[in-house]
Amino acid sequence: MREYSILFIRTEEESARKVEAALEDGFEGTIEWVRADALFDGLRALQERTFDLIFSDLFLSDSKGLNTLRDLKKESPQAPVIALCHADARDTGVTAVRKGAHDFFCYEDLDAENLRRSAGLALAADSGGSGANRRTNARFPCRLAVSYTALEHPFFSGHATSETVNISSKGMLFPVSEPLQAGQLLQVSVDWPARLENEVALKLVAEGRVIRIIDGQAAVRIDKYEFRTRKNKPLPATGTAVPGQRNL
Repeated sequence: MREYSILFIRTEEESARKVEAALEDGFEGTIEWVRADALFDGLRALQERTFDLIFSDLFLSDSKGLNTLRDLKKESPQAPVIALCHADARDTGVTAVRKGAHDFFCYEDLDAENLRRSAGLALAADSGGSGANRRTNARFPCRLAVSYTALEHPFFSGHATSETVNISSKGMLFPVSEPLQAGQLLQVSVDWPARLENEVALKLVAEGRVIRIIDGQAAVRIDKYEFRTRKNKPLPATGTAVPGQRNL
């Protein structure tokens, strides 16, 4: 039985589980799911390896609408994309197909049989694709500017540069010079490389506790986060909700 690799970029856990269950029920083959919670995390995954198929919500925490599809196709032009959205954004889903998506589905009227059929056709059409022609030379910068503030005694703040920030794994790693302790609560701000609507500069603002300090590197668990513009304005909630996530 053939195994397929699918990158799934989504924001809502309940809706995502519904999609995964619908595809796996009666699917001919086994699926390796790689999940991401933001476009940037998904693009990084595409830089590291190839996928047979991409499922992506069009409205993510750091990307909205057709810009999501554009960036995915730019990074992995040959991998088929099945777009997902809510019913009130159906027109965007239709346009996404016109712009190169293999298909689109609305969460509210998801039909398992049609989803499996669509995914099967996408995988069959892409069966001759090779990793070489799926890769591009486009790269997001990996070194991200970080500022952090302790929210508990002892109070301090600092700046650093991180190469490891991943919403999907709920963690980040960056160098520190202050005497941090495991369990200490921090607020961390990261200059995010993906731009909203390809224009608006974003930053990720997260809170979490230090897990460990090793060789001057602080590993911090992301407990809650939100994206803001660099002018410190929270993004509108439409299309960005993450069940269980507590916004700052």
